[in-house]
Parts: sequence; C-alpha cells; structure tokens
Amino acid sequence: MKHFRFLSIAGAALLLLSGCAANVETASVEGLKGKGSAFQNALHKEYVELALMEKEEGDDEDTVYFIEKAKKAGMGEDVGPQPLTEREIPADGKQDLANARVNLVNKLWQGASDITPGAAARAQAMFDCWMQEKEENFQPKHIERCRSEFDKAYAQLATPVAKKPAPKPMPEKKMAPLPGPYTVYFDTDSADVDDAGMVVIKQAYADYRLHKPGKVWIAGHTDTRGSKKYNMGLSRYRSNEVGNRLMELGVSRKVVEKARHGEDAPAVNSGDNKDERMNRRVSIVFMR
Repeated sequence: MKHFRFLSIAGAALLLLSGCAANVETASVEGLKGKGSAFQNALHKEYVELALMEKEEGDDEDTVYFIEKAKKAGMGEDVGPQPLTEREIPADGKQDLANARVNLVNKLWQGASDITPGAAARAQAMFDCWMQEKEENFQPKHIERCRSEFDKAYAQLATPVAKKPAPKPMPEKKMAPLPGPYTVYFDTDSADVDDAGMVVIKQAYADYRLHKPGKVWIAGHTDTRGSKKYNMGLSRYRSNEVGNRLMELGVSRKVVEKARHGEDAPAVNSGDNKDERMNRRVSIVFMR
C-alpha cells in the first residue's frame, strides 16, 4: 500500500526484522499512559483499536501504520487525519473522502478537539479507517461501517463561538517540511477545473488549514500548442481559476501569489506545437 513509505524508520524496521513485530508493538503501545491532551489520549485509544482490528485481519502493514499513530498520540504529539495522497483511493471514493477531510479539518481547527475531544478523536480515527478500507475496496460492509461511524462522530462535534487562535509558530529549526506541491491538470484549451482537480484543491486547502504556510504560490502552465502569447494568457486564466477556488474554500487572499508561465516552463519537453497533458497544469506550492 502506498502509505507504507510514510511510516517512521523505527516502525518500519520493527516490521521487517520480525514476523511478530506487530504483536509486540501493539502490546507496548496499548499500555502507554497518556501524556497529551484529552483529544490526544482519546486518539491513542482509537488508533490502538484500529491496529488491533487490522492485526486480527492479518494486515501487518496497516497494523503498524495505526500503531505508529497511536504511539505519537499517546506521547502527546500532534497527529492529523491521513492525507488522501498517501493512499491509492478508487475514483468513486475520492470526492466524498476529500469533502469529509476538509470538513473534519475545519472542525478540528475551530476547536472541536478541545470542546468534544472524544467525538473528535473518533471522527478522525474513523475517517482514517474509512480511507484505509476504501483503498482495499473489497469489504463493502467494513467501508460502510467506518463511514457511518465517522458521520455519527462528526455530527457530535462542537466548536466555540470564537475562532480558535492560531498556534504560535515553532522555532524554525524544529519546523517540519511543508506538504506539497499539488498539481491540477487541465483539458486542452481549457481553464475549467474538473472533479479530479477539485479533489487536489480540497486536499491543498485542508493541508493549508493544518500547516498555515506564510505564502501559497500558484503557477499556471500550458503545453506548446498555439502561440506563445495565447498560452501566456491561458496560463493566467488557469492560475486565477485555481486561486479563486482555494480562496472560496477559505485560503486567505493575502497569502496567495499567482504566476503565469505559459509554455515556457514545461514539465515534459515535448517540442513545439505538441499536445501534452502533463504540461497543462497549475502548481500549488506552500512557503514559509
């Protein structure tokens, strides 16, 4: 599964060195005493339950994945819902999962994890469960159970009237790399964002809420069909369209910066007057 490469080196090494590593790690993580907030302690328990469920099904990879998240939460570390880009989601599930993740991140950001920590932890864990089961896509009852549990927990989330203040930035040397870049692709001679493009934009917005970059750089590109002057204008329309969609979702206008490159910075060197989808794109890049 695609997400395995995102596990910590220690967690991956444990799995590779011993066939019963998942059993050992489950027991040790399950016995951790909570060192974090009520939300983090609740997350620890939820992810332990998911790990035990996957262990019973013989899925060592996902067992270790959920163990790692349980361990981090139990140690008081911030653990967010899994990004869609870390799993290979079938096309029929991407839009629903992207919408659910945006909604969940908004609630968490607004303070649901402080006001209703148990429900918030349940909603996050069940979102990860829903996405994991949808990636496997062979147990429809399991998919529906995780989704139903997510919906029930999400409905219980409460947030304060006042917006949760932004956290103080961490010292530069401790800052983790920002996620991205994100790429939205376009049809020939078009600046319209399709459903697949909206999934990417919603993923970028959700990660923007989690990481609060100082700048969101949006760069438009085209392939080499048509004149350079026309393509420069088309790339501007594309970057404007993606920027507008992000701002409609809630990205602050003051952090958005747009650029147009026309056909001058191709992802694929195709030669002149060539139709190349990989070059018809807008890149979204987060900066400090």
